[in-house]
Amino acid sequence: MSARPSGYQQFKDEQVNISISRQKPEEVEAGTFLKGGSADFPIDQIPPSFELAELHGQAWNVGTTKLSKRQQRRLQQNKNSTQQNNQDDLIGKICDCCARQVPNHLIAIGCNNRDYSFLGAGMPLYFEYIKSCILMLLIMFVTSGDYNIITNIAFGKSCKMLEDHKGQEIDEKSFCQLNWVTQSSLANKRNGSEFIDLQQMLNLISMITLIILFQYFRKEQRAFDAEIDSQTQYASDFTIYLKNIPTDPTGLQNGDFDDDLKNFMEEHIQKFPKLPEIIDYEQDRKQFQIQTKKPVKDLRRVVAVNLCYNLDEQYQLEQQKQTKIAEKQKILSNLYGQGKDPLSSEVKQDPQVTQIESEIQTIEGQLETLEKKFIEGKDVKNYFLGQAFVTFQWENDVQLLLEENKVSKLQRFFGKKSKLIYRGVPLIVEEPPEPTDVFWENLHITTKSKIFRRLIGYTITAIILIVCGGLIYWLSAIQAESAEEQAQAVKRGDLSPNLKVKVIAQIASISIIVINALLAMIIKSVSIFEKFSTQTGYNISLASKSSMAQFINTAVITFAISTWVTKNIYGAGGLVYNQTYVFISNAFIPGIVQLLDAGTISKWLFKYLEKRKGNKSIKTQKQLHDLYEKPIFDISTAYAVVLKNMYVVAFYASVIPLALIITCVALVFHYWVEKYNIARRRTIKYNYSSQMSIEMIEQLELVLPIYCLTNLWWEYVFLESISVEAIIGICLGVGNAILPMHEINESMFSMKSEIDEHLPIQQAEVGFLTDYCRENPATAETARQQYKIRVEKHKEQQQTMDKMFGDA
Repeated sequence: MSARPSGYQQFKDEQVNISISRQKPEEVEAGTFLKGGSADFPIDQIPPSFELAELHGQAWNVGTTKLSKRQQRRLQQNKNSTQQNNQDDLIGKICDCCARQVPNHLIAIGCNNRDYSFLGAGMPLYFEYIKSCILMLLIMFVTSGDYNIITNIAFGKSCKMLEDHKGQEIDEKSFCQLNWVTQSSLANKRNGSEFIDLQQMLNLISMITLIILFQYFRKEQRAFDAEIDSQTQYASDFTIYLKNIPTDPTGLQNGDFDDDLKNFMEEHIQKFPKLPEIIDYEQDRKQFQIQTKKPVKDLRRVVAVNLCYNLDEQYQLEQQKQTKIAEKQKILSNLYGQGKDPLSSEVKQDPQVTQIESEIQTIEGQLETLEKKFIEGKDVKNYFLGQAFVTFQWENDVQLLLEENKVSKLQRFFGKKSKLIYRGVPLIVEEPPEPTDVFWENLHITTKSKIFRRLIGYTITAIILIVCGGLIYWLSAIQAESAEEQAQAVKRGDLSPNLKVKVIAQIASISIIVINALLAMIIKSVSIFEKFSTQTGYNISLASKSSMAQFINTAVITFAISTWVTKNIYGAGGLVYNQTYVFISNAFIPGIVQLLDAGTISKWLFKYLEKRKGNKSIKTQKQLHDLYEKPIFDISTAYAVVLKNMYVVAFYASVIPLALIITCVALVFHYWVEKYNIARRRTIKYNYSSQMSIEMIEQLELVLPIYCLTNLWWEYVFLESISVEAIIGICLGVGNAILPMHEINESMFSMKSEIDEHLPIQQAEVGFLTDYCRENPATAETARQQYKIRVEKHKEQQQTMDKMFGDA
């Protein structure tokens, strides 16, 4: 039925290649959801095949499959060569379980960021985002930070050497000991009002420069996105997302939801005239069919309809099956422990094994029946959610439908409806998320339930931060006692350094990093609990909450305790002292941990141990596939790290200007470690959209109010006055954060993607990461099986077309 990619298969079989497309080598990427592969793939077999797992692992390398004719000939010549390495032997092969091809062009470590565009616009924009943050720090340093450091060191006289107070009574909280930490801080010139007044003027200049820079960032971001969009095509370019579809089967043609909707959309799209280029293409296609003596068939403008279902029953059956498989693995482990051969009849015919296998097959039969129902689109009233992804032959048709029927949420709130009326109901027409961006299992969650879950999520996050604050307070209390001991020692004439103060400062800085890591893991679980409908929504929520929570834990809680509880800003073991150690630890420890990459090392170790077991391995094929995949890249955690660093440095830049240099070095290190990991040690599971980067720019703008508010605070603390420049800076920073700067940028700098609207989907599909049928768990098994057949036919047709046009 139409839920399968049968339309794709049809136009692949009837493919017509114009001169440009004949020169375009094949490039096919795969999707993310691995529910069970194709119907014939032994995803749950025990023992597993290590050869299949190796193929799966290679298929998930970060790269593209673009086989030139020279490479194809080389592979054909070396087909029977024993000297050909395993990697070359796997190039171009398709993994049956995920329908992904092994790439032969791995991404280079030092590649241009545009080279990541096949992973979605969000991937190259992530690296551009880090570069933008580095540029921000450099501008802050050049406009005000360098002056701050120079005047602190050269003209600051507020901090004193401890030797000058030998035998005197000192206040450990208000006495600023001159050392490498305090000398470059604002505390060293806290009595120099003339320097601080000029510093505030430079801070205002820095603020204005950053506001202008943000507009430049947005403009470049949009231009970058438009350029990538014009050069790369995705399944979403040919698809619309329909909501509010009637779920009552009454009046459906043959009771078939997807066929009825497909016929309706095919009829509706006919009211839009075809472009001359499309008419020319179809005439050429007919001529080709006549020349090759094939039946002349018209291309349908609607290619496929993929319905969205409530997948709870499917997931419950999957969980039941996994429970039975776990029982089977325990039984096999006991049998292998008794010395029995895994391939012997003793094992295969063991009563416990046969019984559990029978139960597993029963569950698999129920899953196949359910999937068949989903694919046919009949008798699915209790599952169908009233949502569907409709894929078209031409991108131009998608744009025409969106222009005519797209209604914003605000417009819908005021009663405006689309003109697309299906069975008496106005449909909601939206631009679709990418196939890998959809959380198919969460589409049935109601808005009310999501709001409730998110309120619970924020409550849990707040409780965690309170606990973290208690731990930091405990460390600060211990440190305060040590500082008091040092003050008493100075009074006695003992000037030896109190190592306890330094050790606790270092422990506190490391503990903050550890707490942040635990905080990130907990918030990740909270974000999963919130049940977002898209991966982008989940990533934005996780990055925003995680970065803000880590910022509060790293900067705000420490600041609050030092300011209002221990009341120690620049004394021994005070805020300036501790936070400098935090910046240094944060600059190197996370980067080193990333570079060492315990996840990759553990995978290598477990792969080695599992391979030694051979046919005594009790893992299923899917479990072994998961083991052979590299660790998954988490863009939300990566953004959270960068954002947290930017928030913290903005908070302390005026009092600890050295933090600008330290954080800049940390981000440069982070940038190259990320590029190395993605190129060699990561699996990219999702096609990232530009929306993530756009939202992260919005979050990054919070740097401005944080920066200007702390500038004002430190001026008030040290001079007990507030300058006009500080007030102006706050107004500008807060205003920039509140106003819709993205929309303002769009009105200031108009730009439009130059997309080839006239490329048919059969030519564009070879560059897709995946499609909706292969990603929807309801149709994934059948769709992935058909995709492999379709690609093989495409290869055969490509060779035929090359001969016809003299390119062989």
